[in-house]
Amino acid sequence: MKKIKNILKIIIFVIIGIFSFRAVVGDISFELVKNLDIFTSVMQELNKNYVDEIQPGSLTKTAIDEMLKSLDPYTEFIPESDIEDYKLMTTGQYGGVGALIQKLDSFVVVSEPYEGFPAYNAGLRAGDIILEINGVSVKGKSTQEVSDMLKGAPDTDVEITFKNIFDDNIKKVKLTRKEIKLPEVPYYGIVAPHIGYISLSSFTMNCSNTVKDALLKLKENDPKLQGLILDLRNNGGGLLNEAVNIINIFVPKNTEVVSTKGRLPEANRVYKTMQAPVDLEIPLCVLINENSASASEIVAGALQDLDRAVIIGEQSYGKGLVQNIVNLPYNSKLKVTIAKYYIPSGRCIQKIDYSDKTNGVGRQISADEQKIFFTKNKRPVKDAGGILPDIDVKIDSISAFTAALYVGQHIFKFATLYSIKHPTIPQPDQFKLSDADYNEFIAYMKDKEIKYSSPLKMELDKLTKLAEDEKKLDLIKDDIELLKKKITLDNQEELIHYKDEITTILAPEIISRYYYQKGRIQYELQNDNFTHKAVEILTNPSQYNNILSVK
Repeated sequence: MKKIKNILKIIIFVIIGIFSFRAVVGDISFELVKNLDIFTSVMQELNKNYVDEIQPGSLTKTAIDEMLKSLDPYTEFIPESDIEDYKLMTTGQYGGVGALIQKLDSFVVVSEPYEGFPAYNAGLRAGDIILEINGVSVKGKSTQEVSDMLKGAPDTDVEITFKNIFDDNIKKVKLTRKEIKLPEVPYYGIVAPHIGYISLSSFTMNCSNTVKDALLKLKENDPKLQGLILDLRNNGGGLLNEAVNIINIFVPKNTEVVSTKGRLPEANRVYKTMQAPVDLEIPLCVLINENSASASEIVAGALQDLDRAVIIGEQSYGKGLVQNIVNLPYNSKLKVTIAKYYIPSGRCIQKIDYSDKTNGVGRQISADEQKIFFTKNKRPVKDAGGILPDIDVKIDSISAFTAALYVGQHIFKFATLYSIKHPTIPQPDQFKLSDADYNEFIAYMKDKEIKYSSPLKMELDKLTKLAEDEKKLDLIKDDIELLKKKITLDNQEELIHYKDEITTILAPEIISRYYYQKGRIQYELQNDNFTHKAVEILTNPSQYNNILSVK
């Protein structure tokens, strides 16, 4: 019963935490008190009368999660058991062994160890199957369950039993967990003559200093640096103040870059740059895609509104909501949406209206509802749909066959086998997948099952069914059979047909076995349409100025 009471305290604090943003603190309505009383009574009666023993913690977590889900996807309860994940989200740090993992059949496998951290130092590599953790079999466990077992307080030990997917030799190592700090800038370098590049993967604590240091290093290595690419693709955001500090690198001190507006006065704030900038003159391109969200959109949107950068890529995610963290009893926390943010032109780029739901799904704001705003140089921009790039660049699509190779983990497995057979390869910018290498892949795939349905054949089957329904199949039957013969290839023929496409995925996977995340990025930039477009614009001053309406 004491456990029930403790859990109920958490519920009460969670609910009060939410409603304190909707009313004056201390003014708790009768409706709220009544429903808290009902909930408490339900939990007590379940605990006393239910046919089987209940799990109060699990029931409570479900109740809280469902309640918060009715608001928006970003308001969430963080129990004490998830504090490490919360710490990772805000600081980029966690206690663990330092390895990316993924599911492979019934087990979880290392997909990439972080260089210099315990897993790497103990000899774990991509393709190593985790069999046991501290003597407990992990067969059948999810990636999240295995991750939770590997994480823990720094300086504590964990024993891992593992083997490689191509080797039956079982190994056992004891590792000491460390504070793992993920790199916010996984790569920076020169991607074309006098054009610098910085990739920012998340807005965690002090990431602005890392970006600043990377830029200073680029300028030191190339005194003639004439342009910079800031890559925010697949960056889901993070800390708002770090977004402000990154903008500050490129715009004058005391410039308003974002404001927040909420229901409570303390949620209404104006954020201005506080420091002297690093470089006000260097031409700047920012890369975004559909997964660039929140703090990424603040940076891209503010630099666009201030006409300080050319934005290149795809329409961004459209998250214009701000969250705050509220401390709750028993080391739990509540992440709650408190405001919307507005970038310098005055626009909010929130795409979904969560106050207007149908069947639990928020309403997407239509194009007709979007308003026009203007940048510093009077260029028109729109709100309520994410950040629209100044220059559109689309990602090259891949075939269903190539996707099936990737999803089926054939690419991952072959790259692991390749690294076993080839102890070394050239540097990432020098590596080329040779015809002999690709033929080796074709031979490897000879007896492998590929779960793949040809979209062309599926559409042809639909046409056949439609013709049959319309009683016209006899008129086109021979043509359909001829088409089927032309589009139906066996797996070996498909591998040859899609060679160039498959190579663009296979080569960086192989490189990651030797040079890890940094090497993968370095290789992929060579064939990256987004980066190529940015280089084109940065090396053409008149085109750059025309886009920004600079006179």
